[in-house]
Amino acid sequence: MKTAVQIYKLLPKTNCGTCGMPTCFGFATKVAAGMARPSACANLSDEARLALPDEDFGQKRSQGTVYEQALLSLMPRVKGLDIPRTASLFGATLKGPDALFITFLNETFTVTKEKIIDASGNEPRPWIAILIYNHLLMPDPPPPAREWITFSAVPAAHAKDKAWAGHVEDVIANHFSGNIAGIKGACERMGGRKSDMKGNHDAGYEFRFFPHYPALLLFYDAVADENFPAQCKLLLDKTAPRYLDIESMVVLGEEFAGRLVSTAV
Repeated sequence: MKTAVQIYKLLPKTNCGTCGMPTCFGFATKVAAGMARPSACANLSDEARLALPDEDFGQKRSQGTVYEQALLSLMPRVKGLDIPRTASLFGATLKGPDALFITFLNETFTVTKEKIIDASGNEPRPWIAILIYNHLLMPDPPPPAREWITFSAVPAAHAKDKAWAGHVEDVIANHFSGNIAGIKGACERMGGRKSDMKGNHDAGYEFRFFPHYPALLLFYDAVADENFPAQCKLLLDKTAPRYLDIESMVVLGEEFAGRLVSTAV
C-alpha cells in the first residue's frame, strides 16, 4: 500500500476541494486510510489513475483498519500510564490526575487513558493517536541534548534510511525546489523558528514535533548552473531514539513532510 505522501505526489496539488477535502494532502490521507477512492479526484491524470487503481484501496486492504488494530493493541499499555509522571517527563501540561495536554506538530491534544482528542473535540486519525501514545510510552527519556544528528545516525536506522530520504527529505526538497520564500513561509506557518545555525543552507528552521522532541530542517536550493538539485536535511536531537521507536520516527517524518508541503501557498 502507498503512504499518504506517495499518493500526494501523484495528485494534481491544486487544492480545488472538489473531492470534499480542503487540500490534496488531506485527500491523500483519506485514500491511504481506505476512506476514499483515488477516482474521487476529478482532476487525476491518466498516469496517476494507472498508478492508483481504485481496487488497490478497498476496505479489505485499508491502511486505516491496520492502524485501528494497532491502536487497539496499544491500549492495554496505555492503561498503565502514570499521567502526572508522564506529563512531567514529556513536557506536557497536566490537566488533572487522568488527563494531560501535549503539543504535536504545532497542535494541542488532550490525552487520557481512553482516547486522544484535538482542540475541536475530535479524535485524530489513528496513526496520529499511535504516534502520541508511542511517544508517551517510551521509558524514562532524558532531556533533549541539543546535539543534532542525521536520521542515519539513529541506531537501527539502516533499514529505514531509504524511506526517510525518499518519503521525508526528498518530498520537501522536490516540492520547494526554486522556492526559498515558499519553504520559509510554510515553515513559519507550521510553527518553525528560524535557526541561528551557521552554514550555506538557504533556509533553516527549528521545530518541536513534541515538547521535548526538537528537529532542525535545513534546505539547500537547486543550483542549475552547477547541476545541483535541491536538498533537504531533517536533523533530530541526539536523544530522539529515547522518545520514539524507529518505525514511528518514519511515520512522524512522513506526516511532517506532508503537512509542510500542503501548507505551501
